[in-house]
Amino acid sequence: MPITVHEGDTIIASTFVVEEHVFINCKLKNCKLYYSGGPFEWVNTSFENCQWGFRGPAKDTLMLCMTIGMLKQGQAPPPNITGASTNKMN
Repeated sequence: MPITVHEGDTIIASTFVVEEHVFINCKLKNCKLYYSGGPFEWVNTSFENCQWGFRGPAKDTLMLCMTIGMLKQGQAPPPNITGASTNKMN
């Protein structure tokens, strides 16, 4: 799968598959992001009012966490997320 690198961008109202993009010094607003559990990378990037969708292994992990009580069903994610990833791509 090709990887698109975004650096120093402000991105508004776009849709992304997280594993297919690298975000460096970016700001995403009102975006939709879908994550399947693969490697990802972002550095000094903020997400404001973004919607997250989880598929495949990522969705399965969330379901397990809800089943065993680590997460509450319907628990809202934090409204703003900023920082560096902990799962850098190889």
